[in-house]
Amino acid sequence: MAEKILLPPRPTFDGQVVALKQRMESISAQNRMARLLNQNFNTWLNGSSMSALSLTQELDKDKDGIISADEFSDILSKMTGERPPEWVVELMFSFVNADPASGIPVADWMAFLAANGLEIPESMFELDIPLAGTLTSERALYLIDQPIELTAKFSLEVESYSITILQDGVSTPETFTTTLEEMDYPNSDQFILEPDEAGGYKVSLSVLGKHLDTISITVEEPIEEDWPEDEEVVEEPQPVQEEQQSAPPSVQLSDFISVVEKTRLRSDAMKIIETAPTYTLNGMVKDVSKTLLGEGEVRGGVTARCVSADGAIVQVMMKRTEESMFAEGQYVSLTVQPTMWSVAVRELICREV
Repeated sequence: MAEKILLPPRPTFDGQVVALKQRMESISAQNRMARLLNQNFNTWLNGSSMSALSLTQELDKDKDGIISADEFSDILSKMTGERPPEWVVELMFSFVNADPASGIPVADWMAFLAANGLEIPESMFELDIPLAGTLTSERALYLIDQPIELTAKFSLEVESYSITILQDGVSTPETFTTTLEEMDYPNSDQFILEPDEAGGYKVSLSVLGKHLDTISITVEEPIEEDWPEDEEVVEEPQPVQEEQQSAPPSVQLSDFISVVEKTRLRSDAMKIIETAPTYTLNGMVKDVSKTLLGEGEVRGGVTARCVSADGAIVQVMMKRTEESMFAEGQYVSLTVQPTMWSVAVRELICREV
């Protein structure tokens, strides 16, 4: 048997004991032999001076956490001095609604002993801590091209959790489930939302259908205005500016980023990005977060924030099939397609191709 037996929380266990007592009384009332067997078993247990734990450890010889029919026969042999027939074992197993071929799980066996008057140590019970969870974000208002980093925390370790996103004016919500293998820790996780439409969103956290928390987030379109410059801007004639905006991007990603940075309006940057070719990004992964929203192959994958060889920071939405290949500090060579320019952090956002 395992070195430590862990039983359900005390209230749950006590409820199981009450149900067992009622079952034993019902069977004993209908079957005189069952009543005599249980009375003799109860008398022997309480006069044996054995604790519930020591008796269980002695019985479970193969240490599999199950009291088998053969193991139970051993205790009846001690009680009567002879090996009991199969029908006696079957009758005793009926008290806990167990099949002799399968045995009695140790938690049910402990409840059976408690129903017969043995004390169960408090140290064997799980703490009755209710499951609670919180969902937090840095703020409630974001621009449409800003990644929204959310954190889910739980009072207990969970096997999985679900995020449900409902946009104002949309009748059907979207739900994403994250398993323990995908979480940062068994009781907490961080992930990224990247909504592609402005509006109000309600984001809800649940575990196995139990609602734990809901937060509201507003996503707005950025105001079309001149971007602030870190240094004095030299005005260029309009024809030169038009020629710069319509010129094809350089074959180097760093040169393309420089072209986008020099535009003054977000709409101008997006015009350049819409006609951009694919580029090769060589650099190191700075951090990785989940991409819950998005389109196509990147939907439900991860976003790798990379530092290129020349120091530029580029966010790359990775394909789902390759999300496990990328980790913080890893050097990568990726083929990427520019998709957006983040006004908030002045970083290029790309998709892996």
